[in-house]
Amino acid sequence: MIAVGSVKGSPGATTLAAALAVVWPGDAAALLVEADCAGGDLGGWHWTPDTPGVASLAAACRTGAVQLGEHVRRLPLGVDVLLGAAARSPATVAVGLLAEADHGLWAKERPTILDVGRLEPDAPSSVLVTKAEVLLLVARGDEASLLRVADAKLPAREVRLVLVGGCRYHHDEITQLTGLPVAASVPWDSYSARVIAGQAVARKGWTRRGLPADARALAAQLTTPTAEGVAGDRRG
Repeated sequence: MIAVGSVKGSPGATTLAAALAVVWPGDAAALLVEADCAGGDLGGWHWTPDTPGVASLAAACRTGAVQLGEHVRRLPLGVDVLLGAAARSPATVAVGLLAEADHGLWAKERPTILDVGRLEPDAPSSVLVTKAEVLLLVARGDEASLLRVADAKLPAREVRLVLVGGCRYHHDEITQLTGLPVAASVPWDSYSARVIAGQAVARKGWTRRGLPADARALAAQLTTPTAEGVAGDRRG
């Protein structure tokens, strides 16, 4: 289970999470879960009702018997998603209930990517982050953003940084400042972002370049852990 989040602003956590789900390697398709307490975006972007979704799954988990497929929606870009409620209050309640449940009930059948949005202290999504194998922290590469990352209290056992839109600093300088290994640098890919947001039609081969191509390399890195990755762990 992989969590994707940020500490401030909108650096593209949802877009990266969706891109990872699209290109995830292996025979089992990845499941994307909108676990953002501020509310889910994908349902609104694709004009798709958010029920069934995270809320219905959380309710089912309370019974101890879950048929995951009953709560999953497939979006036009080919991703299976557990949609989060668009409004903050119902989204927070649903994520809280899901965090209290045994994640083995819903996260054991396939690779699972959690879009936790902005990491907020004491938010229910933080509990889910602690259950993930790794947190991909998405940030821009400017100095102010990196300083916020360095100052953040992160709930994950392992955190890796994903830089969006380029950066003037070398990766080793960023690691020295933030204490986090840099897992990837990905472009600000407006076309792929529009496809993921349902604003553009996916052209043939769109996953072979830009953000999806870099997301594929990142996914391969995550599925083949290295000694360097383990050494770069930081505990919150």
